[in-house]
Amino acid sequence: MRIELTLADLVRVGLAAAADPMGELAASLQVLQRRDGGRAAASAAFNRWRYRVWQSLPDSAAVLMWLCRPDAPIPEFLLPAAGRYELESGLTAVLKTEPVSLKTALRTAPADRDLPAWAAALADGDTAGLPRLVQAMRDYHELALAPAWDTVSGQVDADLGMRTQLLLHGGVDALLTGLRPLVRWEAPALETDDRIAGTVPSEGTGLLLVPTYFSVCPALVPAAPGGTPRLHYPCVRQAAPPAGLGHAAHRASGKALADLLGPTRAAALAVLAVGCSTSELAARLGVTPSAVSKHTTVLRRAGLIITHRERNTVLHSLTPLGSALLDT
Repeated sequence: MRIELTLADLVRVGLAAAADPMGELAASLQVLQRRDGGRAAASAAFNRWRYRVWQSLPDSAAVLMWLCRPDAPIPEFLLPAAGRYELESGLTAVLKTEPVSLKTALRTAPADRDLPAWAAALADGDTAGLPRLVQAMRDYHELALAPAWDTVSGQVDADLGMRTQLLLHGGVDALLTGLRPLVRWEAPALETDDRIAGTVPSEGTGLLLVPTYFSVCPALVPAAPGGTPRLHYPCVRQAAPPAGLGHAAHRASGKALADLLGPTRAAALAVLAVGCSTSELAARLGVTPSAVSKHTTVLRRAGLIITHRERNTVLHSLTPLGSALLDT
């Protein structure tokens, strides 16, 4: 998908304030169902979580998985602006979905004979089943997201902190460039690898960038009347703290790694947990490409990263040793 941005949009580009519970809920349902090879590397990070959730998944989750299918757009009514930072506000907004909006959002939903009658009727704009849908969402959240929410919010906060530094030191251009590799910024347009064809023209309403822990590919949420469109993108996942030790241990571990490698190389190692190019790493760290080349040379000689070239792009990723060091 190609998103065209004018000057009026660029001056209104912003970052979400925190993790989006409705966005995480919908994205996690897609991740739960993924078995494809194209996103295997990103999807594999959730294997342990996926196994736990499948063991206790309620029957009502079948309806949610029908609505949030992998590699298909998430129905817009499931991502209301009112639910950006608060689950109950989002669920209340879903309850108020108008019949026309419901029917429009589900116009491409596939027929499924195994769906309960109330769920199948949603595609016809029948809002009578919305209370059952909201209850299914609440039950799923309690099972799948609530136990992991500290991790989700912590990872999203870390990504937001990194993006804020990019915006402060490099402006909107650095912020948008730093969304690579899944989102490419070539002024005046953002292009995403979401397998959804089409161009979204500018309306001068800006763009809100929303890091999403459970995303493995970007997703655009069109603006409601008078609102701002949102681009949900996979957040850069930092090394997780050992189970049960919490954020204090994570901060201590990060400080120890910075003492060992130096703050810039430690930050580079964290960013490379998802792999990126030299220019992307430079944008995310707020340093020059030549400085990045020096740091990656040291990390490569230490056996912490590997580097390979694809045409004119130099790509870096962690070795098993680098991943193990990051997880320490």
